[in-house]
Amino acid sequence: MAEPHVIAVLRSKRAELAGVVSQLERQLSRQQADLTHLDATLRLFDPTIRLSAIRPRRQYVRNTWFRRGECLRLIYDALREIEKPVTTRELAERIMQIKAIPATEARTRDLVQRTLLASLNRAKDTIARSDAGGVVAWRLI
Repeated sequence: MAEPHVIAVLRSKRAELAGVVSQLERQLSRQQADLTHLDATLRLFDPTIRLSAIRPRRQYVRNTWFRRGECLRLIYDALREIEKPVTTRELAERIMQIKAIPATEARTRDLVQRTLLASLNRAKDTIARSDAGGVVAWRLI
């Protein structure tokens, strides 16, 4: 038989997750009802509308450190100042310093570095990637 304290903790965690699932189901139900009403309203104004042709818009999760487009602007500014190829880690440390993001936790630095990598990979036309001895460095084109 399992320990009573283990059972109590697991029961508590299950109750928490069941509450989250219940809340999400209610939210989904409300959103589906809203969508049904919106579809009916669209049909009132345009009976020939093909609702299946309206593609769902992707919902983006906002970044806690950067406003929209700010990360890439900071990358460009940093690369202009340095003028030599720089590693992603050096770039992350520099931008964390500019944004006053505390570098006390390795996880925070890793997450900021991943955010920068995503921006760097999207800017292929203006930022070049070079591999030198297994180290990836970035420079402006």
